[in-house]
Amino acid sequence: MEINGPLKIAVIDEPDTQGWQLVVSFTDEFKRADLASQGRQFENYVRELVEGINTLPEGDRNRDGMAIVYQLCSEMLPYIREGQIALEESMVVEIGQTQAMSLTDFLHG
Repeated sequence: MEINGPLKIAVIDEPDTQGWQLVVSFTDEFKRADLASQGRQFENYVRELVEGINTLPEGDRNRDGMAIVYQLCSEMLPYIREGQIALEESMVVEIGQTQAMSLTDFLHG
């Protein structure tokens, strides 16, 4: 399942660790939008993730990948609305190998 949104997400295998890294950055289009529009776009993205999660059965790796992205985005939403995140920066989140497989499935449809 593909959900287009304001984020660019990459999963990187880190050989020196037991997990993987999730690298999250914002699309250029999202960065150019005004603050109110960014808040609406990001809220819509979170809503689409919830809808996508709810349409897939428990244990589906796409659902699991969406759930990971949803957790991150729902935490970021209030900060996006307030303009408190440096959109030109990338965020790196450490995730377990099993989670990384789910994310890879979700991101690559």
